Amino acid sequence: MTRAVHAPSVALADRLVEAGVLEPEGALIDAFRRVDRGAFVPAFALFDHTPQGTRYRLVRGDRAEQREEWAAHVYADETLVIEINGTPVVEALPEGTGKGRWTSSSTMPGLMARLLGELDLAGGERVLEIGAGSGYNAAILCEVLGSQRVTSVDISPRLVADAADRLDRSGYTPVTAVCDGHLGYPERAPYDRIIATTAFTHVPPAWLGQVVPGGRVLVNVAGGTGGAMVKLDVRGDGTATGRFLPQWAGFMPARSHSPHTRTTVDDDGEDGWTALDPAAVRDPAMAFVAQLASGDAETLLKKADDGTDFLFMEGGDGSWAEIDLAPVESSRFRVVQGGPRRLWTAVEEAHRWWTANNAPDWSAFGATVTPNEQYVWFGSEDGDRRWPLVPPQARD
Repeated sequence: MTRAVHAPSVALADRLVEAGVLEPEGALIDAFRRVDRGAFVPAFALFDHTPQGTRYRLVRGDRAEQREEWAAHVYADETLVIEINGTPVVEALPEGTGKGRWTSSSTMPGLMARLLGELDLAGGERVLEIGAGSGYNAAILCEVLGSQRVTSVDISPRLVADAADRLDRSGYTPVTAVCDGHLGYPERAPYDRIIATTAFTHVPPAWLGQVVPGGRVLVNVAGGTGGAMVKLDVRGDGTATGRFLPQWAGFMPARSHSPHTRTTVDDDGEDGWTALDPAAVRDPAMAFVAQLASGDAETLLKKADDGTDFLFMEGGDGSWAEIDLAPVESSRFRVVQGGPRRLWTAVEEAHRWWTANNAPDWSAFGATVTPNEQYVWFGSEDGDRRWPLVPPQARD
């Protein structure tokens, strides 16, 4: 069945063409013109960062007084919050405002268009989407490929149920399922493409066995400090390799039924000094390199008891580091590190390497995945500079 174009969606698609993220002709732009994003995002939450935390305000399309504001955001190239603390925004914000942790969103259409374009779909591929979200991305895939070729999974039963309901009411019938995305979805394998709309610290090994030779995997490989999107082509020997995309993109971390437990190390640490401004890790390219150097470390901005800000790093093995943001003694910064690894020392070494190599961004890097190991490489797959990507379970 050929669906009619949807006027607000046509206007949105035209803006994506103008922005250079969507081709002006082809099946993909036709899909964006026909799929109504509003049917998949009936409500969302706008947010502001305040000293007391992130504060949200609910916007609903079924409220006459909010309809115009709702449409202005839904048919714009914006990421929209649809879930807070694991609950749909309408239920999470019964009074219309509130606080909490953003746990799911409808990805900005421009990013969707760019990533779907990277899949290089000819029309007959079978696609597994990891991260159902609102269902909008799955609907676009169904328009391009047909519902029977699309599978969309998520770890959240509520997200899957809501997405499946909206897909069905819009005339799409892909297979939807609740599962841990780390495992893929072997029941419908093999696939020609896997696209993840959540971030993973590594490429889940189970995916390789579910993609045909010549197939493609597109995933945000990221941790608590930095990351980027990598496009992997699967080879006939069961391995995959590819480069990180030139344009940065990031997603929320994937949840798991079996989350990795972190070790706590109770020590006073070692005092020291660093000449590296901790603000350096705000640069997305340096953050990417810092992530490779520090492995599973999370990096957070915290406030000390005296009100001063500091950067805090913590690894799964209990390694930790605190770096003051305010310099003292001729632009040196105080550092305290503890645990089995010296995380900030690793970042310093990575920064020296990065600057010596002309501060490359993530597009100068690639990744190789085999059944036994996976690693990020610099320059070429055959080069001698590489960093391992270690699945959490392998660290236990």
